[in-house]
Formats: sequence, C-alpha cells, structure tokens
Amino acid sequence: MKLFYQKYKPVIVFYFLACLFSWPFFFWRDIYSDSWNNLNIHIVLKLSLIMWGPGLSAIICSLLFRKQTVKTITFFGTSIIKSLLFWGIPMVLFLTFGFKGYGGSYINFAIYMVGTFIFTLGEELGWRGFLQDQLNHLPKWKHYLIIGAMWELWHFTTRTLSGNIIARLLRPLLFVIPNSLLSWVLGEGVNKSKSIIVAVTLHSWINILFEFGNVNTYIIFGLSVPFWIFMLIKWDKS
Repeated sequence: MKLFYQKYKPVIVFYFLACLFSWPFFFWRDIYSDSWNNLNIHIVLKLSLIMWGPGLSAIICSLLFRKQTVKTITFFGTSIIKSLLFWGIPMVLFLTFGFKGYGGSYINFAIYMVGTFIFTLGEELGWRGFLQDQLNHLPKWKHYLIIGAMWELWHFTTRTLSGNIIARLLRPLLFVIPNSLLSWVLGEGVNKSKSIIVAVTLHSWINILFEFGNVNTYIIFGLSVPFWIFMLIKWDKS
C-alpha cells in the first residue's frame, strides 16, 4: 500500500485538490440553486469557480511533484499553428453559420467563445494536461476507465439529486462508461498532438452541441469531425 501511495502520490493529491476546490461550488450550484443563480458575477467567472478546480490542482501538483511527474503535454503541443487551426476553423464556421443566442452579435459571440475556452481549459489542464501524462504508462483501457471514473465522480452532485438511494448510486456509475469513451476520444487526440488546445476544442464542442442544438450547429460539427481527424493524422507530418 505504501509503495502504491508513493508511486501515485501526485495523482492522489491532484484528485483530492480538484474535488476540494470544485465540490463546494457544485454543492452551492445544485443544492442552493436560487442563491447560486442570484450570484451577481459574470457567467464565465461563475463557471470558472467550478471548472478550474482540476486546473488549479494540476498547476499546484506540477510544482509540488515536478521531479516525480511526467510532462509531455503542453498548451500548444508540437504545433502552435495546427493547434490554432484545430480550434479556429470550426469556430469561424460556427460564427458565420451556426451561432444563435446572445443576440447573435460578433461581440457576444467573442465573449461566449472566450468564456467557454477559459472554463473548459480549467478542466482540461487537469484531466488531460496533468492526469493523462501520469497514467499513460497503463494499458489504454485501464487508463481511460480510471480517468473517466475520476472525471464523472468529480461532478459530485450533478447526477445524485433525484430518485431513491439506489438510483443515486447507480446513475454516476452508469455515466462512467460514456465519460470513459469520451476520455478515450479526447485522450487519443491529445496523445497524437500533445496539445491541450485539442482537448479544449473537442470538449467545447460537446458543450456547444447541447447549448446551441440546431441544424446548422449539427452540420458544422459533422463537417468538423473529418477535419479534426485529418488534422490529427497529419499532425506530426510536415
């Protein structure tokens, strides 16, 4: 047990801090929703209070365990230009053809895009930017199952507020499966590119599909998928 703790101490401390930073705000948002909704701060800051738990934890653990941790994944990975194109081209299409809400103005779109980038980055700095590197030595199925389970259980109150005790216990366990599959998709993209921007892009588009669920959004996403696959296939080639 002692050897296990020493080997995975950065992972254990990372997850403890990620939950410590985020859980109070999950609790506030989901249990005392009226108070949370009346909190008079910008939506980006409000979401960042929750989503930056893993990011802050990753930064702290990278400093605390810099001699023990593995670091191969960076902000732009092995290509700044490709990272920017990976993020930017689908977003330009979304701005031109798919953006609905917030008045549809360019200024409001820019605010939304910067906001979603900021709070999604808070998650991805942790799950992909730190945790993935520390578990990459494991077999892939075990690696992504662990990340998927940790990611799901970090959400705390999200799927435990309704139903009887059995439903509240089973629901998070069932969601480990899609979260593990999603961890595989994002993780393989990051392993190929070594870029956190890749994970932020794919994660952001999952949010966009839910928030702007219209035909144009689905078409743009459908066109973006082969573009992203092509980019990743060609990533390490000139």
